[in-house]
Amino acid sequence: MTLVFSARRGFTLIELLVVIAIIAVLIGLLVPAVQKVREAANRMSCTNNLKQLALACHSYESSYGRLPPAGKGYGWCASTAGGTGDTSILNMSGWVLVLSHLEQSALDSQLNKAACFSNLNTAWCCGFTGNANGTVAGSVTVNGALSATVIKTFVCPSDPGLATVEYNSGGGQGAAINYDFIASRSDSGLGTNTNGCNYWNRAGASRYMFGENSATRLSDVLDGTSNTFMIGETCKNVWNGSNLSWAYRSWVMTGVDPNGGLNIWYTPTGGATQYGNLSSWGQAGSIHTAGANFAMGDASVRFVRDSNSSTILSRAAMMSDGTVNNVE
Repeated sequence: MTLVFSARRGFTLIELLVVIAIIAVLIGLLVPAVQKVREAANRMSCTNNLKQLALACHSYESSYGRLPPAGKGYGWCASTAGGTGDTSILNMSGWVLVLSHLEQSALDSQLNKAACFSNLNTAWCCGFTGNANGTVAGSVTVNGALSATVIKTFVCPSDPGLATVEYNSGGGQGAAINYDFIASRSDSGLGTNTNGCNYWNRAGASRYMFGENSATRLSDVLDGTSNTFMIGETCKNVWNGSNLSWAYRSWVMTGVDPNGGLNIWYTPTGGATQYGNLSSWGQAGSIHTAGANFAMGDASVRFVRDSNSSTILSRAAMMSDGTVNNVE
């Protein structure tokens, strides 16, 4: 019997390198596609979050005849800044009042709304002496600790920024959020601003839908709820100031103000632009490419491009200035 041996030829080094190169090219083509799909899913989740927050505000208005305020009892307002500060300092975010409308009744029941949510009652800069007329309400211990609770509805999955607020409540580090009420930065009462405390009550035609101790009804939005910004998207990382909390306010945590532009990133002198790191507190922006999401007064959600001018954005934020909204 004759034995026949067949020669088995293995892969050459060049063939292996070609196969590896082909696999690398395929991975290079696949990864961006996967990233695009992931971002599309995150953006859809972000849109849904804003929708839920807007509907919760509508539900609150149905129950109480007005929308929640952006916040109550700001303790950094000095009486010398053009208006008397609140007697009781709460530093409460208006989101606290909406929790039961966001299926957060268990958390809501644990909070003490008669006590402060941040114990700040002295301004930290700019020559202010704090609220000469107010006293801190109760202890911040309970509310401060609960402020660390993460509520997914307030978080955009695209933003990998800081998980906690840069400013401590005095009783704990709050969970950072990506959405807040549209509120003018004039509410801060900082620097040479003469508006001072309770600015919303004196803003007239330039009012946004929210502010300190605001009491807007949807019927007050004379420019049309579908034309007016209600809730804005922002980033967790802020170079000059702090990000935002659902529970408490501090002197640079008054809400989101689109006036000034969207996606204004911090660029250090001689350094590279830090995308995802907003250049100042209270700005609107997002990790999404070329713009940010906004919930309008009618609870619809719109993606607004960062190519819009500051003038157009500020007009879309004002609820009764009589101008046409040309935001894109």
